[in-house]
Amino acid sequence: MKKLLILLLLVCSISIHAFDVKIAQKLTYRLDVQTVDGIKGLGTAVAISSDGKLITAYHNVDSAKSVVVVDYKGNQHNVTIGEISVEHDLAYLYIEAKEISFAKLSTTTPKLADDIHVLSYDNLLLKGIVSKVEENGVIINVEISKGTSGGGIFNSKNELVAVALNKDMLDNTSFGATVNVFKSIIDKYKPLQLQKSSSNNYDHSYCQNEDDLAVWSKHAKSSNLNIQEYHALFLGLCEKVKNRDLTTEQAQIIFMKANKRLFGK
Repeated sequence: MKKLLILLLLVCSISIHAFDVKIAQKLTYRLDVQTVDGIKGLGTAVAISSDGKLITAYHNVDSAKSVVVVDYKGNQHNVTIGEISVEHDLAYLYIEAKEISFAKLSTTTPKLADDIHVLSYDNLLLKGIVSKVEENGVIINVEISKGTSGGGIFNSKNELVAVALNKDMLDNTSFGATVNVFKSIIDKYKPLQLQKSSSNNYDHSYCQNEDDLAVWSKHAKSSNLNIQEYHALFLGLCEKVKNRDLTTEQAQIIFMKANKRLFGK
């Protein structure tokens, strides 16, 4: 009888800490994105509050003209793009919904060899381990597929540990931003309004925008060389538009492509 009781306790203990994909599915949303230059894209997002707050990869929406999210039941929701972090490639999305299922954020730092589960919008479930722990992210030993960026990386307790962002094809791993950097998502999102790149528009007022300049000032001394390259490109494009070497729209297209190269996948 005593052995049976011990066995039952062990089974219960294991089940408490077993990943449940059905829970993760209820938290996971598909992103249908239409970009300003007419390209359609797909991505993933995860609900992190009961009142419709989602988290995703910024590169999923960085040049979005419109975004619709679809829940696990197939219901469509209109989206408001909220605050972003270009540096950490994260963005908040908001849908008009109440009492939805949402992810519990992990309060503990991931550890080397921890079990993880990654779920995409199309129910592609990947299982692996934490291969490396970094200050603001984790490297996991699985390659995420196209459309998985923005998807949740969960631990065995069904807690959200990180958000999947990109893969490294050279060593068959992927990177995710951990939940401790969510507080860094504070920059305002401003959709780009592109016209035809062949227009005669040379408006460079965006170069003096106070909000944008405040963001650049904040990151001016960053040790991240991608941020430095991005800032240098911004300054150079401003000069090119002032000198009428490039139209405003051409400069914006170059800027968007650099954003995807430096911070996207």
